[in-house]
Amino acid sequence: MIVKPKLDPQLKWFPEARFGMFVHFGIYALLGRGEWVQYHENIPREEYEKLARRFNPKRFDADEWVRTARRAGCRYITVTAKHHDGFCLFDSRLTDYKITNTPFKRDLIGELINACQRDGMRIILYYSQPDWHHPNYVHRKGIFKDLDCDRDGDDPDWPRFLDYYIGQVEELCTNYGRIDGFFFDGVQRTQKQWRGRQVYDLIRQHQPGAVVNDRAGYGDYFTPERSLSALPAVAGYMVEACQSVARGAWGFQKEPQLYSSPHLLHSMIRMAAANGNYLLNVGPKPDGTLPDEWVQRLADVGDWLQEHGKAIYETQGCPLGDESEDMLYTRKAERVFLHLLRWPETDRVELQNLKKAPLRARMLKTNTKLRIETDGDATVICGLPASPPDPFANVIEMVFDSDEMFRTLPKPSPPAVIKLARTKPTSLTPDSALTRGFGFKGSPLRVEGRQRSPAPVGVADTQPVFSSSWQPEQKAEWIIAAPQPMRCSIAVEMACPKLYAGGTFLVDVAGQKLRGKVPATAGDTDFVAVKLGTVDLPEGESKLKLSPERLNIAYYFANVRQVILRPGSSPVGSHN
Repeated sequence: MIVKPKLDPQLKWFPEARFGMFVHFGIYALLGRGEWVQYHENIPREEYEKLARRFNPKRFDADEWVRTARRAGCRYITVTAKHHDGFCLFDSRLTDYKITNTPFKRDLIGELINACQRDGMRIILYYSQPDWHHPNYVHRKGIFKDLDCDRDGDDPDWPRFLDYYIGQVEELCTNYGRIDGFFFDGVQRTQKQWRGRQVYDLIRQHQPGAVVNDRAGYGDYFTPERSLSALPAVAGYMVEACQSVARGAWGFQKEPQLYSSPHLLHSMIRMAAANGNYLLNVGPKPDGTLPDEWVQRLADVGDWLQEHGKAIYETQGCPLGDESEDMLYTRKAERVFLHLLRWPETDRVELQNLKKAPLRARMLKTNTKLRIETDGDATVICGLPASPPDPFANVIEMVFDSDEMFRTLPKPSPPAVIKLARTKPTSLTPDSALTRGFGFKGSPLRVEGRQRSPAPVGVADTQPVFSSSWQPEQKAEWIIAAPQPMRCSIAVEMACPKLYAGGTFLVDVAGQKLRGKVPATAGDTDFVAVKLGTVDLPEGESKLKLSPERLNIAYYFANVRQVILRPGSSPVGSHN
């Protein structure tokens, strides 16, 4: 389990807050090319670490950062206590690679936590488990976020590194009074490798009101990145989507491409309507101040929230209940808020998802009363002004006589039953499967088109495959129907480069379980059939489930093209 399906009641402050300010800051700001500059430009560690000698954010003002977040309408701040480069913005007794050993000499994280506590602002600490500085960290060449180069003085020792990282988490939990959460960032290793459950329990022991994200393998909420996914929320999970004001990097950039204020505001609204939070990032300049152009966009969102905040804070979203991609709902008790991201062409909007008309309706910004009509099963809100009251997004508030105002969403159609042939093989492909569960960052099991290798003569050279980002919590499921009791051999066609191979997987059908090992193939489009053995199928319908059991690399299982059932002899005791 990566994320618990129901949020602890102690943590209800988190979904009620809805909007947070993310801050990526560190010695990388001196270079102005983002927080991954050491990795992407292959800067030798001994050269990169010299940046600490001249890091002096002398204009940093913790209270000003908090005021900026308040002005933006944010109700919590998430800040990088340590990013992948290993440099700590807090005074840790476990390392010398920290901000108190720079010309700045002060504990920036401590000052920001104190400012948040004075203001009543919630504070969440981002902590990267991957560490490009620590000598005990174990790098695996070719793996995401791990370095490919060796360095004199390194002493790879995983147990000692775990003691270091968990020790720093405990420092952050115990040295600063109340903190409100942790945002980890280590999707390339498993919960077992990170000791994610142990770390979660440690945090909650010291900080009972702290939320923990999914990226140590066990937490309270999923964290999609630059993606506004509603699917985990539909399934009942807590979700927080993070996005930066700038394209590309999250840390300071000298010449960034910045998103527009309407785009960022619409993203926040979309996440609230999906019943999730929105975390919007800024990258401070090397002197510790926030760039004016970035702050302006935050302020624009804050101006909108000043007048429309009741439609966002402490509301519930209506994931997959939207009227259209530009007409979204949030709700609170007997009130429903219709968010218009695009102003209608006429003076009315027709709503299909309400099962009854509201008692009254008004424009939230101007308090203008609107007429309510019905047209068959549709509710029609009439009398919208000629031009939009707000240039970015508008909200219609509707009041009902109960909190049951929406039509029930139709249930998804079950997958088609796949009838097995008596004598010929049957192929179970990704496009005919039902998928369940979510991976890191709330990602569903994805189906992609991949090239056949080799492509049979006369057959299209691409077909759907399950992409490699599977977690053991995710399953593909087919419903099969046998015309009679029959014995079938089962094989799974998969492709997996050698770097990621060696994991194990499970096929579960009719109460029988077959296990296999992920093979090393020449590439991610070079498919081979892994033969698992035989099963005895009863006459009629059965479910066949496929899922990983153990991953060699946490973010990579294999590309799966199909499951093949090949009939053999009938089981003993069966009758044709």
